[in-house]
Amino acid sequence: MSQAEGYRILLLEDDAQLAMLIGRFLTERRCAVTHTASGTEFLKALHQREFDLILADVVLPDASGFQLLERCRHQLNCPLIFLSALSAVKDQVNGLELGACDYLVKPVDPELLWAKIEAKLRHARRPAAASDICFGPLQVDLESREAMVGGEALPLTANEFNLLLIFAEQPTRPLTREYLFRRVVGREFDGLDRVVDMRVSRLRKKLDSITGGVVIRSIRGRGYALHTASSQR
Repeated sequence: MSQAEGYRILLLEDDAQLAMLIGRFLTERRCAVTHTASGTEFLKALHQREFDLILADVVLPDASGFQLLERCRHQLNCPLIFLSALSAVKDQVNGLELGACDYLVKPVDPELLWAKIEAKLRHARRPAAASDICFGPLQVDLESREAMVGGEALPLTANEFNLLLIFAEQPTRPLTREYLFRRVVGREFDGLDRVVDMRVSRLRKKLDSITGGVVIRSIRGRGYALHTASSQR
């Protein structure tokens, strides 16, 4: 899409006055803005058309922007920028770790917002990457949401595929339970919930069933990491 045609932007903001101001500002720059004020409206709009960029609040009347991104992150084909009054470093880190390309704390200067939008969209226009993630004998197809190890199909549930993808995006890197919990559940780890350990255990068993493939190793005091079965500990 050329600059003259403008950008298609999906705005998720429950503050009507702020949404109006942002919408007017972007419209003056030839953008086509679709405004949604709730998680329900956002999900509906996301499935009705394609967008070049998403601007999303975090605190919403019926959902969390973090939860929405976690739910849809593998379906998004455009950058997402969080605009939020939540200024704590942990919130900003959480948003970026979940996949947002930027996190801006309100109030945001309109000119800065526009500069961020243009920078992200220039970056997004580079040649599209392949739809596969490969690590050793592991191949993860993002479009079909299927995984193969050494040419053998790996039967995975939706939750197991999402977890494997998190590991495949960062192979050999130790991922803490806290980080995995935020990615899997969409909120901070309370130190008690064992959902991550259970899902890792189930995924690990399926990976271990294929000889010479990939394995999830426990890294003492650091979490879990994806390795090829033949690699040294």
